Amino acid sequence: MFHLKPLHFMKAALLPYLFLPFLALLVSACQTGAENRISQNPALYKKLSAKDRGLVAAGDVREGMSKDAVYLALGRPDMVRERSSARNISESWAYFVTHPVPTSSLSHANIYRPFYGRYQIHPHFGYCRGTGWHYESVDYVRFVTKTITFSGNYVVALEHNR
Repeated sequence: MFHLKPLHFMKAALLPYLFLPFLALLVSACQTGAENRISQNPALYKKLSAKDRGLVAAGDVREGMSKDAVYLALGRPDMVRERSSARNISESWAYFVTHPVPTSSLSHANIYRPFYGRYQIHPHFGYCRGTGWHYESVDYVRFVTKTITFSGNYVVALEHNR
């Protein structure tokens, strides 16, 4: 005899499959910065060689690339410097990254407390909480991660900070 499955069981079994189209849409909408710039400037991307297209899509650069290729790979620079010498004029594009740096003020909360012992635990009050003028915060510091130097319209030097 043919038996029908309960409706609530079928709903529970099909529920994960209902979210798959939304998940696929969400994942497909996530593009890297290089992919965004390529889709906004397809003519610039088509002018590149096959080797440079692969590097640009990966967000990487090499010596000999044009400014347009570097823009597609890395985006607008955070800082532009120009340098002139007796032989030539060069331009450098610098790219920054921001890192959090914890900071702490020195106050009476940081001095030795005779009853708190080695691990800052008081026999009656428990752990030291850093009361007083002690202040902790996070500052954000910008660092140069990449510097690309151009002579004319082409990359002549790359610097990567580790």
